[in-house]
Amino acid sequence: LDVIYGQAMAGREILPHLALEGGVRRMALNISAKLLDFPEVSRKPGVWDPLVGLTYRKPFGKKWRLDLHGDGGGFGVGSDVSIGATAQVDWRFAKHFGMTMGYGLLHFKISDTVARRTLTVSQTMSGPILGLGIFF
Repeated sequence: LDVIYGQAMAGREILPHLALEGGVRRMALNISAKLLDFPEVSRKPGVWDPLVGLTYRKPFGKKWRLDLHGDGGGFGVGSDVSIGATAQVDWRFAKHFGMTMGYGLLHFKISDTVARRTLTVSQTMSGPILGLGIFF
């Protein structure tokens, strides 16, 4: 299973440091399977998921910030279900440069029907987040 993933969110602060968001997640899957001597079977389903989420951002001084984000979507429009969450700490070590460290999780379930045969993929992916940023 290969996954191509992208997400865009926009929101509004509803309480101090807490934003309600809406957006879209794009997932394109490339699935291949081979069993014994049978020929390899492959499909390439792709979905656009509407999302609803919350983000909590709390600065700790001038150099540190905590970001907690969670979202859910799919609702049967694209995927059956799609849930994402991240927790990260941002460190701005210079005026125009920073670093992000954290952890993320994505769970989705996608059903794809071709010729009256349904393939269901349910996947949970998680792992560390590490990034560098340039600020203007």
